[in-house]
Amino acid sequence: MRVPLELNKSLDIFIPSVKNTYRIVIIFLFLFCLSCKKKPNQDVNPDLPVDVFVTFSNTFRPYGQYWKNGEMVELATPNVFASTRAIFVSDNDIHIVGDASSVGTNIIYSSSTGQYWKNGVVSNIENGIPAKLLYDVAVSEGDVHICGDGLNSKQLKLQAAYWKNGVAVPLDEAAVRGSRARAIFVAGKDVYVAGSLAFQNETAVYWKNGTVVTLGDPLNTSYANSVAVAEKNVYVAGSEGFKGGSRARYWRNGAGAYLTDGSEYSSEAVDIAVSGKDVYCVGNLQYYDNTRVAKLWKNGIVQNLPGAIRVSSVLVFNNDVYVAGEGSDNGIKSPMYWKNGVPVLLPNDSNGPFASSIFVKKR
Repeated sequence: MRVPLELNKSLDIFIPSVKNTYRIVIIFLFLFCLSCKKKPNQDVNPDLPVDVFVTFSNTFRPYGQYWKNGEMVELATPNVFASTRAIFVSDNDIHIVGDASSVGTNIIYSSSTGQYWKNGVVSNIENGIPAKLLYDVAVSEGDVHICGDGLNSKQLKLQAAYWKNGVAVPLDEAAVRGSRARAIFVAGKDVYVAGSLAFQNETAVYWKNGTVVTLGDPLNTSYANSVAVAEKNVYVAGSEGFKGGSRARYWRNGAGAYLTDGSEYSSEAVDIAVSGKDVYCVGNLQYYDNTRVAKLWKNGIVQNLPGAIRVSSVLVFNNDVYVAGEGSDNGIKSPMYWKNGVPVLLPNDSNGPFASSIFVKKR
C-alpha cells in the first residue's frame, strides 16, 4: 500500500533512503567487527625483563644463600647450617625465611631456630611463639606474614604457627593437637595458612584468618603443603594416604582430586599456583623400584619437565611458568629451575644444595 505524502513527511526521520540505509549497515558492521576483534592480553609482555630469585636449602654452610640473576648472595646468621626456604620480593625489599642450627641448650628442638632476613639483615621470630622452622612468607600492604612451626613452651613440642609483623596470631586447635604449617597466602584482608592437625591421623587443613577448615578424612592420613586463592576459590595442594603409601592430591573449595594414577608407591603435591583459569601443581613421586621423579601438572595434565628429580615450588609470571627444584645434570644431581619446561642450571657443590623456592618480578 502506498503511504500518503503527509505520512511520509511525518515519518521521514524513521524511513531513511535506501542509500543511507546501506551506509548505516556498513558502518554498523564495521564497528561490530572492531568490537569482536580479540583484544591482546595487556598483562603479557614477551620482552619484559625480569629478576629471578631462587633460595637454597641443604647447603650445610654457616650462612644462608639465595641466587639472583646468575649470582649467589650470602645471608649472615649468628647460628650455623642455615637453610633458606621461601622468598617474597615486595617493591625493593627482599624477604626470606628459613632456619639455622643453634647451639647451647637442651630444650627440645632447640637445634633449630627460625630465621627471617629482610634485605640481608637477620632476625629471630619470638613474639608469642618462638619460631623454630619457617616455611613461607608473604607480604601484603606492607604487612609481613610468615608461617611455620613454633615451640609450644608449655608442652615442649612444635606447633603450627603464623606471625604477622613478628607477632604470633592464634590458629584454631594448633596448640592442643599435633600441628604444622607449611604455606601462607594473603588475599585482600584474608590470610590463609595450609598445614595439618592430628586427629585420629594427621589431617590436611587450612586456616582462614585463624579459623580451621578440614580438608582430609581424619581416618586417613593427609597433608596440605600449599595454598592459593583466586576469585574467592581456595586451592590447596598436598597428599592423602593410599595403599600403604600416599597419593598427590589437590582440593578446590574442599573438593579433592588426585593428580596421579596411583601406580606409584608415594607422591605428594608440594606447591600450587593459579593463573587465570589454569591451575598448576608440582609434586614428587617415588615408585616401587625406588625411582624418583618430579612432575608439573596443568589442570591435572602432566607437562614436560626434563630431568626433574625433586621440585619445591611453582610460579606463573607474565604467562611464563617457573618451577624450582633439583634435576639431573649429566647424571649428577644439581639445583635448577625450569622456565616453560626448559631447565636452567644453578650453582652446585658437593654439599648437595636444593632449590627450595622461586620468585620472579619485573626488573
